Amino acid sequence: MDRFFSHLKQPFTSVWISLGFVIGSIATVLYYQTLEFTVFTILIVIMSAYFKPFSNVLLGFICAFCFVGLHFYLFYSFEIPKPNEKYALESTLVIEEVISSKKPQYIKVKIVALQGRHFSNFRAPKAMLSINSVQPLTVGDKFSALIHLKHFRSNKNFNVFDNERYAFINRILFKGKVLNKNLDIINGDDQSIISDYRHFLKNTYADTELQWLYYALLSGDKSLMSYTDKQLMQSLGLSHLLAISGLHIGLIFSFGYLFTRFIVSKINLSIEQSSNLTLYYSLFGFLAALVYVYLSEFIVSATRALIMLGCYLLLYFLAKQPLRWRSILFALVIVLIVNPFNLLNPGLYFSFLAVAIIFTVINKFPILNTRVKNKVIALLVMQIALFIGLLPLSLYFFNGVSIAGLIINLIAIPLLSIIILPFLIVFTLLSMLLDIGILINLFDTGLYALFKLLNEIPESLRWITTGRVEPISVVFTYIIMLMIYFLPYKWLAFIPVITLLLDYWLTEKPKWQLHVFDVGHGLMVLIEKDNQALIYDFGPSYFNRFSRTRSILLPYLKANNLTVKTAILSHEDNDHAGGLQHFIDTGLEQTLKYFHPKNTQDVCEVINIDFAGLKVQSFTTKGYGNENDDSCVVRVSDNTHSVLLTGDISKEREASLLVNNKSLKSSVMLSPHHGSDTSSSVNFINNVAPQVVIHSSAYKGQWEFPKPLVVERYNQINAQQFTTGVEGQISIKFYAKNLVIETARGQESYWFIKD
Repeated sequence: MDRFFSHLKQPFTSVWISLGFVIGSIATVLYYQTLEFTVFTILIVIMSAYFKPFSNVLLGFICAFCFVGLHFYLFYSFEIPKPNEKYALESTLVIEEVISSKKPQYIKVKIVALQGRHFSNFRAPKAMLSINSVQPLTVGDKFSALIHLKHFRSNKNFNVFDNERYAFINRILFKGKVLNKNLDIINGDDQSIISDYRHFLKNTYADTELQWLYYALLSGDKSLMSYTDKQLMQSLGLSHLLAISGLHIGLIFSFGYLFTRFIVSKINLSIEQSSNLTLYYSLFGFLAALVYVYLSEFIVSATRALIMLGCYLLLYFLAKQPLRWRSILFALVIVLIVNPFNLLNPGLYFSFLAVAIIFTVINKFPILNTRVKNKVIALLVMQIALFIGLLPLSLYFFNGVSIAGLIINLIAIPLLSIIILPFLIVFTLLSMLLDIGILINLFDTGLYALFKLLNEIPESLRWITTGRVEPISVVFTYIIMLMIYFLPYKWLAFIPVITLLLDYWLTEKPKWQLHVFDVGHGLMVLIEKDNQALIYDFGPSYFNRFSRTRSILLPYLKANNLTVKTAILSHEDNDHAGGLQHFIDTGLEQTLKYFHPKNTQDVCEVINIDFAGLKVQSFTTKGYGNENDDSCVVRVSDNTHSVLLTGDISKEREASLLVNNKSLKSSVMLSPHHGSDTSSSVNFINNVAPQVVIHSSAYKGQWEFPKPLVVERYNQINAQQFTTGVEGQISIKFYAKNLVIETARGQESYWFIKD
């Protein structure tokens, strides 16, 4: 044991091994089964043969590879007992979260038993299930039921929230349906310490205006936040204050540390003079932070911060030299040992980079044992450094930045640190013994008055959308920052700057683009040119609450900083018009006026318009009396390329289009009616003669589109075919003489997420 801890005092071996472990984890998780992984592995082996320290790096690399494989085997390699996804499986489930309490309910569960196979609570996989139960469901309920189960698969689109990756990070491996309506709740009345604590918090702060804020800070649960409050906090750059992370853990540690020191100073204890009281104060502070993290159910951000605190304290009391940077490295290793797939979580990069920035500032501007003026200057510099240092990550992950957040955080962080969280801790502890509702309401009244001022900040200052930022730009930006900070010759930073500029200037830009989103069974298309957008259809909605417009289209517009100029609805079917109302609710109703001057229920206008230099043409219909055949058919073209958007027309409407129009020839066509055999006649295909055909249909949907006969007809003209359910979002970039096709699953395909 002494030999093991000696590495903390003579760190070279442990540091090299840790570096190898981090590098190996990144390479294995993000690049395994790729050429990059093979090349990188060979390079490390060669380097370790010539340079002795690299043998330790190689050892760490090998350990990381083994840990990733073992972790995947233990926690992710679960198979459904029967290959038929409609097979009813006997299961025992524990409800972890009620996503929607309206029928049919939607719940997140932990599967503790499946077809006679039992799983420990630590290892049990999770699933998202729909259920039509006659009983109210609450978190913690345990019941047995028959379920349909299939592997979790979601829509895959560019530049929007990735449900599939999020589910994997949270070990949600399956989704399906509970077949029982009457459930036998096994232990629905049993309450855990955590659920009792959260119930107590809700009751204690029930009469306050900012109950959601207090509840989130004390429990880590944001379920009481409204959609409006979430948007406001995000737009002002204050969301990090609600996520239990390093700031909160540090405050709780400080509270425990100072409280213990105060108690010891007031009580005459016979303590040996050689005792290190700081060690005991720190231990009690760490235990307070541990209880706080436990009550938050060990959420990822809180657990990560606790590990970092533990590493720093361990090294502080064991070694005799500056330890901040090693504590970050060792904490990162422990986090990756616990779960190497944390590398998929953006919070990992924000938290570790933020701590590195704070340590850098403290080295230059010490806070302890200085005057108040110096403390204020150091905190101001720290806030500016955090803003600049985290800016590239913010632009990459959130496609924008809050300018107001730079100023607001200078007030909000001290306010949270000195007043809000300490008072909440005291109020919560006192409420266990006394009724202090008057004090809580007075505190809430003052804080709510400040909160209302946030709504007065102009929208233009809250959040500035910059559009999509490429990963290579983020990497080069941090290289430039490091060169400016560390190198004596600052001018060398111009080398990566010039490299980025040359890459931007020399890379050919597409003239315009077509995006067909992966929306399941439905259709939603966006045509992009000069940062302007034309929308064709709005995808489906579910339970009259969720729509692909809200979850995919609107975030995509925001992420890419696009302005909608024209919108077209092909027809009123839910799979095409389900998200229309959410689109209108954002204030974009006027964009429908070109093709739907009266209302969207009528057949679209037969017109030709100019869209950013592209010709947009709609076609007449005889008035078939059914919405499918009266779909608005639109052709978008420039002098070289063209796209034909066909809605849900059948062979009869196809024949009519051929009679009334000389040429429908197009480079790209969306197959009519998602690839149904009622459409895509041979004559129509031959006349359009598309190079590329896109089928917008669900993965293994109930109608099994596109039909094999339809696929074969397009094969006869050697057209390239893509299906959104299989490929994810399909984007086509049109250049002067050619076109390039990109698919979401092709661009981002992980070895550990199998179709």
